[in-house]
Amino acid sequence: MTTDIAAPDATPGDADPGAASATTASTEAGVELLYTLSTAPFPVQVSPATGAYRLADLTLVLTRRAARPIKCGGITVSVPVGTGATALAAQTTGMTASTNPAGWGATVAASGVVTFTPPGGVAEIDKANGLALSIAKVPVNRVEGRAQLTVTVRWRVPGDTSEDPWSTETVTLPVPKFPPTFSLGELRADPLRVEHGGSVTLSWQAANGTFRLSYGKADISVTDRDGFTAHNITEDTLFQLHGTSSTGSGEAEAVRSVWVTVTMPDVEVPTLTATRGVVTDRLAARTHTVPKFTATRLEHRAELSMRSFDPRLRRWSEPVRLPFGPAASAPAIAVRDGKLHLLFRPYDSEQLTWAEYGGRTWRTLPNSPGPAAVEPVALTAAGTSLICAYEAPGGEWFTRTSGNGTSWGAVSAMPAPVGGGGGGVSLCWDGTALHAALRTVLVGLVTGHHRRDAQGEWQSDGGGSQLLVHTPELVLWQGNLTCYSRSLHGSVWTRSRPKDGSSEGWIAKRMDDVRASNNVRLAVAGPTLYMLFPDSEGVLHLRSSDGSTWSAAAPVDEYRTLETPALAWYGNHLIAIGRGGACSP
Repeated sequence: MTTDIAAPDATPGDADPGAASATTASTEAGVELLYTLSTAPFPVQVSPATGAYRLADLTLVLTRRAARPIKCGGITVSVPVGTGATALAAQTTGMTASTNPAGWGATVAASGVVTFTPPGGVAEIDKANGLALSIAKVPVNRVEGRAQLTVTVRWRVPGDTSEDPWSTETVTLPVPKFPPTFSLGELRADPLRVEHGGSVTLSWQAANGTFRLSYGKADISVTDRDGFTAHNITEDTLFQLHGTSSTGSGEAEAVRSVWVTVTMPDVEVPTLTATRGVVTDRLAARTHTVPKFTATRLEHRAELSMRSFDPRLRRWSEPVRLPFGPAASAPAIAVRDGKLHLLFRPYDSEQLTWAEYGGRTWRTLPNSPGPAAVEPVALTAAGTSLICAYEAPGGEWFTRTSGNGTSWGAVSAMPAPVGGGGGGVSLCWDGTALHAALRTVLVGLVTGHHRRDAQGEWQSDGGGSQLLVHTPELVLWQGNLTCYSRSLHGSVWTRSRPKDGSSEGWIAKRMDDVRASNNVRLAVAGPTLYMLFPDSEGVLHLRSSDGSTWSAAAPVDEYRTLETPALAWYGNHLIAIGRGGACSP
């Protein structure tokens, strides 16, 4: 059963890009922009079997997710036209389109594609100055169901001087169509602000559907009711009234919402006294910001957490804290002989911590590879062996090999990444030879590729031409060495060549629909490549590819991160291990 969420008109009259709220409109998060859709009337009802069509107005507000603005080169909104359950408009005759701020060109094609063109060809969108797109007088067809708007935005980052700086972002927004008899009136709360532990009375009018009220962990059936009293409200609470109706293409859902605030909620205290400082490993709030402290020192000691992704259910588990204490370096993980191995530099020691996981518990292994700096470490499986790479406290880079999974062989020098600032290396075994991708200097800081020969000597294996930020990621996928790296302005570049190809055989390509605020992490599961990255606002997203197409980017959770977790395929699941924590706003 599929459920779509509809929401009432958040911007009556002239649409105000700053007026839309998550509590009164349906919002879809793209990688770069937030898309908030509202309808009038709400919910949208189909037209009667005969006679004139019912008209609906659509308002779509676009706002920037990150602090840095973007340049927009044009937007299209595709309104499905036809007589079926998945179409919205019966025809395009009479439909009009406009924008706020004004000045954009707007045309409505007979196919239902509405094109918005900015004045001068380019306009800027940021958090404070969004854009409202209005499509008015849409003649709703006569069949109940679930339609979808497709929104495509052409955009680029200001100051990007690359050869082709333009990217495209596409999202779909549901518009469920309800029977003429279905109704879901405004949800009202009295009072809107209560004392800690107080009660609130909710009221509404609704008919000809199935209805339930949800807040916190409560989910209450309220069909055939018009009110409910909630007691012991101790924190700011979002109340939502859900109304559902069966349609020819599934179940459609409309939602009314109201916020109730608490004078002194649980998340606030009158005073907080810290004698030495505040030590934390994760801070996050429901509004995607972190608490603010006035202590003289705030020390962040991040601890490692692990979560898994089930590709069959398309679901992530909750993160579980690992029993190793604070981590000073980003971790590395790899699978050897049915065990998941973990390597990282702890907070209070230079000696690397090495541990293994057999599917139930973690076990710290006694033989550390040695002392290391706080730069990210690397780990890869090479047949029945493990190979690690790390920076020693003196600045040299070394590799060590474990052939038995319990001890490490002799130290071996390797090329060192240049540029500082959190750059590490990525290792990959192609079945016969070890490869490394790292930051090097050709014309600026770019991705350099190296191959270790049979004598243990490292040879240059080509390099990129795109300026590299942080650490590249190198894997063997479908017989090709595949490297992903983050360039300036967050662009993501791929480089690949056959594993037995020459150093001149690398093919570079930019991913037009991805911008990352930190490293890209990869994991291979048979023919599938998984890609984990934080978007420009720091929210982790996952994509997958079979070699021909990429899936849409799906958010992992609502928290922002400063560092992408390490990623591996283990036991028919994706495993992500990283230093948890939300970043400051």
